[in-house]
Amino acid sequence: MRVQKINLSPFLLRVAAEGLGFRRVAETVHGGQLVYRKGNLYITRDLDGHNGGAWKMATSIKGLSSKDARMGTYDRNLNRIGD
Repeated sequence: MRVQKINLSPFLLRVAAEGLGFRRVAETVHGGQLVYRKGNLYITRDLDGHNGGAWKMATSIKGLSSKDARMGTYDRNLNRIGD
């Protein structure tokens, strides 16, 4: 199965995150990737998208940088699709 990487401009990324109820925070991860927050959940764009993911999610900004601390990889609608 071939997986298509989801690639959005910063503007469209913000629109997508806000559509899911998240708001941008000042901090970044992975050398400048934007971070969005909703309550105690944080998301950032899935950089490699190797399994079709659009977002990575964690309960802290620091957790977004650690595979062990992340909650997983999610599709564009925040349905969990992997670790």
